[in-house]
Amino acid sequence: MARRGNTENATENGPEPQSRGRGRRTFLAGTLGAGAIALGFGGVPALAAEGARRRVAVLGGGVAGLTAAQELVERGFEVTVWERKELGGKSRTIPVPGTGTGGRKDLPGEHGFRYVPGFYHHLPETMARIPAAGGGSESVHDHLVAQAGVLYSRTDGREDLQLESNPSGLPSLVEIQRLVTALVQQLGALPARETAFFARQLAIFATSGERRRFGQWEKTPWRDFLRSDEMSAEFGKLFGEGLTTALVASRPDIASTRATGILTELYFYALAGHGSTGTLGRVLDAPTSESWIQPWVAYLKQRGVRFQVGWTVEELTLGGDGRLSGGRASGPGGASGAIDADWYVCAMPMERARKLWSPALRRADPALARMDKLRTEWMNGIQFYLDRPAPVLNGFVSYLDSPWALVSLSEAQYWGDFSAQYGDGRAAESFSVNIAQWDEPGIVYKKPARECTPAEIAEETLAQMRAALEDTGRSVLPEDSVLRWHLDPAITYPGGGSTAANDEPLIVSEAGSWDNRPGHRTAVPNLFLAGDYVRDNLSCATMEGANETAKRAVNSLLEAAGSDADACAVHDLYVPPEFSLLRKADDARYRLGLPHILDTPWKF
Repeated sequence: MARRGNTENATENGPEPQSRGRGRRTFLAGTLGAGAIALGFGGVPALAAEGARRRVAVLGGGVAGLTAAQELVERGFEVTVWERKELGGKSRTIPVPGTGTGGRKDLPGEHGFRYVPGFYHHLPETMARIPAAGGGSESVHDHLVAQAGVLYSRTDGREDLQLESNPSGLPSLVEIQRLVTALVQQLGALPARETAFFARQLAIFATSGERRRFGQWEKTPWRDFLRSDEMSAEFGKLFGEGLTTALVASRPDIASTRATGILTELYFYALAGHGSTGTLGRVLDAPTSESWIQPWVAYLKQRGVRFQVGWTVEELTLGGDGRLSGGRASGPGGASGAIDADWYVCAMPMERARKLWSPALRRADPALARMDKLRTEWMNGIQFYLDRPAPVLNGFVSYLDSPWALVSLSEAQYWGDFSAQYGDGRAAESFSVNIAQWDEPGIVYKKPARECTPAEIAEETLAQMRAALEDTGRSVLPEDSVLRWHLDPAITYPGGGSTAANDEPLIVSEAGSWDNRPGHRTAVPNLFLAGDYVRDNLSCATMEGANETAKRAVNSLLEAAGSDADACAVHDLYVPPEFSLLRKADDARYRLGLPHILDTPWKF
């Protein structure tokens, strides 16, 4: 039997990811890059499954699918990846066709900029085991660049709140003055009791036990947890929308307090230097496909993984023995192909995976049927190519007052000489913007983003950013600097209509949705699930969740196959040691039907 890295512990709240395994493949946070290189790439012995049953079909070639393929091929399985679009999924680079001249590459577009928070552990571990492009001893992980902070930009004349460290030493006097001014102005707009109440609620969540998190906070919308209806508009903007819509495309009225609270506490821990890989967050030093996806695919091909790109999985067949007996995919030119494997890892996005669940599969595993209740929202990107660098700061900018919940990143500062590498030589900046709210009217056309044309989306996005940046004297997006823009091609207009459709939405953690999320192991013995909709530590649409669930799926497959290979290393969420006893005490209170000890009446 496989040496298991993790199990799902059954509780009254359903399966919860808990303990971690320690095999030969364990990588500890903080020792990723050098440790991976010391062990060598692909250091897992290729130990095959018992007998000949070792053919695996991985359905989907995004982060989850490529992770599963790597973990399986390194353990001696024969792996074929089926992908309908392009390898890399939402994380891939999307070149702007025909824009590269003079030997330069096409301008790099994307679904949205890629950001790796410091509290991610599963994804960096995988990156540390992928050889970087060009050979040598470097890994993809070595091409992650630390970000210094984040800017919260406002539109009402208040100083923008910039949380940034100075890598070369102490902040300058000007930086200190701006920070102090911003803190006074931001917090001064909030009644003191509201600020104290938010701090109290964070303390409640941070010291809540797992039973209360799943039994109470999972079912409580974030807005209700914060009592936002009783608070000022500023409170809702900062702590309601600012911690849901801009981060994970959700909304405070529907977002699970458990999922939102986890992300919030992890960001605070990372800011304090705890539970993180040493930085608040990192980005790659080149476009995603160039620095990560292409080297990953090259490594997997070298290990023997086969790729069927451009093939859409249409059907999975349940055999009379209760196992999947095969599947069917449609390919280029109307071709039809059979999917024949011993094991199947479905690593598609949720909205596509559930289309494969036939009535027979739904009867075999009711958890698959419950996926119909899961919800998606939109978060898609637009890139502006400028004729001059626009490094607002070494980090991302959150436009708290923008109706469309915009977040931007100046990417050229990480990618070297941009104009020499991409486009026709004129573009010096890729200013990448994520649009997380598609249902609120804008400030120019007074329409939601989904009702705007691509050109209107571009104009509206620029106007909302300028309203925030320029009110405090930051002139970084002048009209004459914008050469062109690129909207995520997942946004389409079916039939030439005026209302947009989205081919790549995001799963959101709606209150109570944990019960509708499937686990990585299904009731069909040879079918396993991977993706950010599968039960994981974060319960949000993240590359970390895709990577983690793929590793958990592989671990279950190893056990089912009787493999002797080491299990994939999986990790728990960070818990401050000083909170461990408090969480256990709260579990005891919850079992007795008592509220959290800090959850006392609060009058405003």
